[in-house]
Amino acid sequence: MVRVLHIFHEMGNGGVEAFVMNNYRRIDREKIQFDFLTSVDRPGYFDDEILKLGGRLYHAYPLLRDPIRNYNDIANIVRKNKYQIVHRHTGSAFGYYDLRAARKGGAKHLILHAHNPQARIPILHRIVKPFIGIDCIRVACSNAAGKFLFGNDDFTILTNAIDCNEYKFSSDDRYNVRKVWGVGDKLVIGHIGRMERQKNHIKLLEIFSKVVEIEDAVLVCIGDGSLRNEIEKYAQKIGVKGKVLFLGNRNDVSQLINGFDIFCFPSLYEGFSITQIEIQANGLSIIASKDVIPKESNITGNVLFVSLDSSSEKWAEIICKNKKMRDKLAMEKVKAAGYDLEESSQDLVKFYSQLVKQED
Repeated sequence: MVRVLHIFHEMGNGGVEAFVMNNYRRIDREKIQFDFLTSVDRPGYFDDEILKLGGRLYHAYPLLRDPIRNYNDIANIVRKNKYQIVHRHTGSAFGYYDLRAARKGGAKHLILHAHNPQARIPILHRIVKPFIGIDCIRVACSNAAGKFLFGNDDFTILTNAIDCNEYKFSSDDRYNVRKVWGVGDKLVIGHIGRMERQKNHIKLLEIFSKVVEIEDAVLVCIGDGSLRNEIEKYAQKIGVKGKVLFLGNRNDVSQLINGFDIFCFPSLYEGFSITQIEIQANGLSIIASKDVIPKESNITGNVLFVSLDSSSEKWAEIICKNKKMRDKLAMEKVKAAGYDLEESSQDLVKFYSQLVKQED
């Protein structure tokens, strides 16, 4: 068995974590096993499941408290457990830092996986990138994410695949979900995402406030985060809170999205959102940010891109024109494009196995 160490700054329940866990559940764990290391001192969202699947959990000393101690902890964990493959998931050049520590610990195969076309703190990313880069295997979720982190260097695309059958549209689930929500025949606009700056919930609420001027509608927000109180207060401020369902984190998303009529995604930046793939597999149309969300994410042809510079009125108009348009062939389109988990998880096992064979 080969044990692969996946490194995150922390393990929440975002799209990147979902990508890794989706594959972890599907891989042949008698051949490849996943272990996880974070640089925070709090539990991760998937900790219990990881342990049940046979994975190990490590917490390096918190990076923000003492970077040097954090670096040495990572190196010692890699050395003690003799990891040869270390896979760092990142949105910025800071991912190189952990790989340097892993190299110090003796790891031979260092993988840097780009998941976003923009860093949370762009100026720090630009400053540190020239100084901490290290030779490694470069992979990305999209061309945009790869170009951002690796520039002109070659990289490999690993698709953010999903279990397509899980997200197939169900009329029974739609009826039951909408009954629980008490929305009747109202237009239901969906959104899924962490309540952080990147997801642009303020813009989402402003768009929704214009939609309700056109027709009777409800906004369903799935996700949680540090900005939740601020976002709910803003909904109250602009007079739409009574029409917004804040559901928090949920583990039944594949059922809930059947209750949506359309999906609004005004993110400030995205790599290749797994949520977008799930929504498309369900047959829904998506109204998404132009230029900041990769065009290649339009797998089914049902993603309409609108500039963030466009008015909220314009976004609302487009949403209302494209409501309740479900593509019955969407799931097959997603599968045909190579985003089905069954195939991609096998490819990932081959990817790791080939690295091991290079040592023989």
